[in-house]
Amino acid sequence: MTRHMPLDNVTHKRLRVNTVYALGRGFDYNLARAYPAELVHLQREYALFFTKNPESGHFEPMALLGFGQNENLYLADGRWDAEHVPISVQRQPFLIGLEERLVDGVPAQVPVAHVDMDHPSVSETDGIPVFLPQGGESPYLERMNSILGAIYTGHEQARQLSQVLVGLELIESVTLNVEFEDGSRMSLEGLFSVNEEKFRQLDASVLGKLHQGGHLQSVFMMFASLLNVGRLIARKNRQLAISRAAV
Repeated sequence: MTRHMPLDNVTHKRLRVNTVYALGRGFDYNLARAYPAELVHLQREYALFFTKNPESGHFEPMALLGFGQNENLYLADGRWDAEHVPISVQRQPFLIGLEERLVDGVPAQVPVAHVDMDHPSVSETDGIPVFLPQGGESPYLERMNSILGAIYTGHEQARQLSQVLVGLELIESVTLNVEFEDGSRMSLEGLFSVNEEKFRQLDASVLGKLHQGGHLQSVFMMFASLLNVGRLIARKNRQLAISRAAV
């Protein structure tokens, strides 16, 4: 369940956020949305795929965190076991809402910070204060607002990337079949990637346009990240070995 509310320093003056990354703290999922500007960092540690947004129809970059629906193999002993945490993870429990305001006398939808009051990290007693005692924004909230701003920009960048790749007919469905050391197997569907063979056949003028639009690097980062599928399998194998040893 989620309960989103516009964030303000009166209603939420005592709000605190526990920033520990742990099971049961709202991070139990196997896919985290990624944005083009951060792919250069994410590709070092995560396997990156696309998923199709059922509402917009756009293909959105995702970092694969585990193989089961609620499995996050990057959670370890109250920390996130990677150098770079996707900003869609860092921003929790905050999100972007739209509010109608007058901009230069004209009604417009303006992005504003919201908070999920049902998120497990939220309380009035535990964690980092969101607001200062006198009502100003805490350094933590200033950082969250910066992250939300990057996400707002990233949504448009991801939409443009999707439109370009779909227009070039480069997106293809993939099924990820994996086998672990204990003999168990899993099959992940609903993932998409860039068809590498079709991509290699693009002529120089098309590649130039991709570069000018800032999309070429994103494609290369998605390709490079696929090496991390093997590393994610290794994470799962270590977890299975620990579980067997504990029995």
